[in-house]
Amino acid sequence: MKRLTILLACTASGALAAPAERATIWSGGPIITMAGDTAESAEAIAVRDGKIIAVGSLVSVRKAAGKKADMVDLKGRTLLPGFIDAHGHVGSVGQVAALAQLAPPPVGKVDSIAALQEALRAYTPPTGMPFIIGNGYDDSQLAERRHPNRHDLDAVYPDKPTIIIHASGHFAVMNSAMLKLTGISADTPNPAGGIIRREADGKTPDGVLEETAFFVPAMRILPPSLEGGVASLVAGLKIYAANGITTAQDGRVMPESWASLAAASKRGVLPIDTVALVSFERDWPADVRAQIGKPYEGRMRIGGVKLTIDGSPQGRTAWLHDPVTVPPEGKDASYRGYPAIDLKLFNAKLSDAAANNWQVFVHVNGDEAMQALIDGVWKNGLSGKRTVAIHSQVVRRDQLEDMKKLDIQPSFFANHTWYWGDWHRDVALGPKRADFISPQATAWDIGLRPTAHNDSPVVPPDMMRLIWSSVNRRTQSGDILGPLERIPVYRALQQVTINAAWQIHEDADKGSLAPGKRADLVVLDANPLTIAPDKLNTIRVVATIKDGRTIYGTTN
Repeated sequence: MKRLTILLACTASGALAAPAERATIWSGGPIITMAGDTAESAEAIAVRDGKIIAVGSLVSVRKAAGKKADMVDLKGRTLLPGFIDAHGHVGSVGQVAALAQLAPPPVGKVDSIAALQEALRAYTPPTGMPFIIGNGYDDSQLAERRHPNRHDLDAVYPDKPTIIIHASGHFAVMNSAMLKLTGISADTPNPAGGIIRREADGKTPDGVLEETAFFVPAMRILPPSLEGGVASLVAGLKIYAANGITTAQDGRVMPESWASLAAASKRGVLPIDTVALVSFERDWPADVRAQIGKPYEGRMRIGGVKLTIDGSPQGRTAWLHDPVTVPPEGKDASYRGYPAIDLKLFNAKLSDAAANNWQVFVHVNGDEAMQALIDGVWKNGLSGKRTVAIHSQVVRRDQLEDMKKLDIQPSFFANHTWYWGDWHRDVALGPKRADFISPQATAWDIGLRPTAHNDSPVVPPDMMRLIWSSVNRRTQSGDILGPLERIPVYRALQQVTINAAWQIHEDADKGSLAPGKRADLVVLDANPLTIAPDKLNTIRVVATIKDGRTIYGTTN
């Protein structure tokens, strides 16, 4: 690791400016700057007025900071730039915290339908909530290896409307009372981009809803509350801050929830920066469109537009070129998922974004979906515009090469190797495709600048688990899924700091420790570059600093 020994100070004229307030100097532990393509460390860093003013040797940083600077002793702990959420749904993180928790191990305890039913029975909904809502069940982790159905939920709540949401966010299950309330019956057709699963008669809904079949009724039964939305957003951001994140993403904002985001911004209650992506399948008023790509106001900005091409690989709704290894119940051997959007609409939206010079973010999991994105970027004038391909899980090498030519940058859901790796290998994708899932090493070798994300609340916003997964690619059974796609620790850190800042055009202000950049910092209890790689997930966040102020933990 290189050590910075020269003074790096930010001044307007070459001479040190008079301090506006007392500076703070951090020293006494490893300071990883993330400023170069190989690891560099500094002895000290100085911060004033929320900005970094100097990085380098302690002697030079003391000179830049002035005699009255406050000193913070890291006591051997490690300081890095604050983590950046390359993709997530921070508003939903706060929302689901109040729901019945149905996640399987290692996050929760629901490993069977009986355990799911018991969790629902034990749940007490918030006062005034007329429904039972659960979140995080995962058919791939249940002993029965199937989705619960309406009968399973009716056994717990025969009369009270109940809905449970899949870990991926791409499925839900309703009991009979909720199906009736939402008007879903044997006569209800499948919506475009979604499926209402049926019972043996081929007509009666069994309660399981895929993709758009779930999204539309969910908005009807859960009308957004402005104050509830603000509270959920702030709660989610606090959870993010506890994981060392200083810039979050609200990765698919619907028109119905925009008012809460805008209100939180105007009130100045957001503890960290939030990059909103507006759901571009929907129509937006002119005043919101005018804000796309503009600077932060009240720690929020609309970073770009979001489109969704397909579904979930673990849910087997990702749009693949070749069939899934084990098709879902009721599907034949040719089943390979499906698109979640009409491609004419998709291309029209890409053209609209290109005409307005807006950055485009696209949910794309399967390789057939990725081909639709590659073709769309080329046809609609988005080449060279830093389009972000969110998830990019079942992407092929030839497609990565095309992405490099077109400046389509992948953001990998790298934690899939841990949470669903065994399922992908045995059921959803088969060994060959599973070994190449989230091919981070190949993306780096080709010259792309990948990021990694948790897609929270799909999985918790645990950044050290994410880094560990990128480096080790371990499955829950202990297998290494695609050992050739493991990346070095420093690359994994780049993906959640400087690369994440670069993908959203914020690398001039964030992502590395350099003079003039925001003092967004995280303190860890161990050094990721020196700890054993298989122990990376044991590292804990000690403190999170946003614009020079501690917002989580303590620096004592």
